[in-house]
Amino acid sequence: MTTATSPPIHEAAVHAENEWRNLPDDRRYEMVDGELVELPPMRRAPAIVAGKISRLFDQYIEDENLLFWVGPGASFRLGLSRANFRIPDVSVTAERPGTPAIEDEPGVWEGTPDIAVEVVSPTDTYLDVIDKARLYLRQGVATVLLVDVYNREVTVRQSTGEIRVLTTDDILTGEPILPGFSCSVAEIFSGLDRVAALRAEDA
Repeated sequence: MTTATSPPIHEAAVHAENEWRNLPDDRRYEMVDGELVELPPMRRAPAIVAGKISRLFDQYIEDENLLFWVGPGASFRLGLSRANFRIPDVSVTAERPGTPAIEDEPGVWEGTPDIAVEVVSPTDTYLDVIDKARLYLRQGVATVLLVDVYNREVTVRQSTGEIRVLTTDDILTGEPILPGFSCSVAEIFSGLDRVAALRAEDA
């Protein structure tokens, strides 16, 4: 219900859209309840891990010829107010009826990803990460992966309420969205070991 202190939904959406379209291209922002929040640059270790996750999902989708796309840094409009634009570090989204052609694609995806991945960095607080995961799940995301680079763990939060913490001894699967997908958690972090080894060789 609209109150005297809250603008109608369509006004909030128009305001958010106008602000979003005027953002500079050299910075990343999210919009939280109509307020712009600048995202800090992703540090090297989280960026390496996010890139690896993107490649693992993308390779599986390509090999299986599935109608999904992997979006590192794609923007999604969430919530009834239409004034929440969120950017998972990695997202997996199924093509759906009514999806605009690539050349007509708007700057913000109207809907939710099926899988949202957040790679936790030192600039993130625990509460912020959990709040974002809960928002994704409330808005219809089936699976949220919270990837802890420094402890090398992946917390899997499902829309069913199930929560699992996986270590490098475990296997990550893609249920229920990509049931044939699987990879070891150790592989997700393998890029960090490769970079460390190359640095040691150069020392």
